[in-house]
Amino acid sequence: MAPRSIAIALGAMMLVASPLTAQKKIERRIPLGMEGAFRVMNMVGSVVVHGWSKDTVLIRGTMPAGDKMYAGGGYTGAKMFIESANERDPKPTNLEIWVPSRVRLWVKTATANIDVDGVEGGLDLYTVSATIDVTGSPRELNAEAIDGDIHITGSPAWVRAKSASGAITFQGGSSDAAFSTVSGVVKVDGGIFERTKIETVTGNIAFNARIDRSGTFDFDTHSGSVDVAIPDRTNASFSVVTIAGSITNSVSRTNPVPGRFGRGSELTTDMGEGGAKISVRTFKGPVTIRRSK
Repeated sequence: MAPRSIAIALGAMMLVASPLTAQKKIERRIPLGMEGAFRVMNMVGSVVVHGWSKDTVLIRGTMPAGDKMYAGGGYTGAKMFIESANERDPKPTNLEIWVPSRVRLWVKTATANIDVDGVEGGLDLYTVSATIDVTGSPRELNAEAIDGDIHITGSPAWVRAKSASGAITFQGGSSDAAFSTVSGVVKVDGGIFERTKIETVTGNIAFNARIDRSGTFDFDTHSGSVDVAIPDRTNASFSVVTIAGSITNSVSRTNPVPGRFGRGSELTTDMGEGGAKISVRTFKGPVTIRRSK
């Protein structure tokens, strides 16, 4: 075969082979105590974490051939991170990780989605513009997505979730919960809550759950709507103030009265015998309080 033909043939083989060699598989095991700490940093791609009953971290996934994974640590604490060969244009690394179920877990990404299930220890999750999904009941949960959505299913004892434009959805219960967004919707459904604080600027708030009689609940927004629904036969006391919005009361026969400064409306009323303290404040967002079915 002529040299020119050989060169063309080799070039064609390289073009065909490049997609197959662009990614490489990774697998690593790290000993870690059941109540140790583990940190993960992966900017692009995905991070999926499962809690299990072994005192070992198992890391599996695929990463660009030119990137590097660093992982290590001791029995009480370990960490891993991905170093991109091209920091200006990083390629996705997709990780699936198994960790001892009671660890303290920290995950940070830029555009890599975070998905955690079965971890009972503390969770600290951060992303810039990806989605955070948590399933389970960790002891503590702190989740922040600047421009991404946060979805939580479970009953963490203590939970904080924050986003700017992303939505926050929570299905479960908590004794101490706080959620905040700028324009994202906050939707809470499910179990029993004791202390809850929800704040937005323009995002709508929807709360439909059972509440502890001794609990305190605060809902604040500038222009988003607020819909609070609690089960019939709940004992609660409501204090609602809106400067330029409207109030719809379906929990009692009490009507809203004009605001103290000649603008908006105010409502103070009890449901049942009174109990849980529910405060709603808006500037111009409409407020609805009602009995859930």
